Amino acid sequence: MYKLAEEVTAGLEGMEVPLRVAVMGCVVNGPGEAREADLGVASGNGKGQIFVKGEVIKTVPESKIVETLIEEALKLAEQMQEAGVESGTPTVVAAE
Repeated sequence: MYKLAEEVTAGLEGMEVPLRVAVMGCVVNGPGEAREADLGVASGNGKGQIFVKGEVIKTVPESKIVETLIEEALKLAEQMQEAGVESGTPTVVAAE
C-alpha cells in the first residue's frame, strides 16, 4: 500500500491544486474513513475502489489503480481551478 501511495504521489507531481488523496488498505472501511479526502482508493483482493468525496465511483483491477487515480485527479484539478481554488500541492495519505 505504501508503494502505491508513492506511485500516486509521483503521478501527481507538478499538479498545482491542493487535492487531498487517500490510499487506504481496507475496501470495507476505506471510503468512510477517508471521507475528508477529495479522492482516494481502498484496495484489496486484487482490485481498488476509487472514490471521490467518500462516494465509490468505480472499481478497477489492481493494475489500473494508479492510472485511474491520476485520471480522476486531473478531472478534479480542472474543476477546482474552474471554481477558483487557490493553487497548492496535492497531499497523499496512506493508511491500512
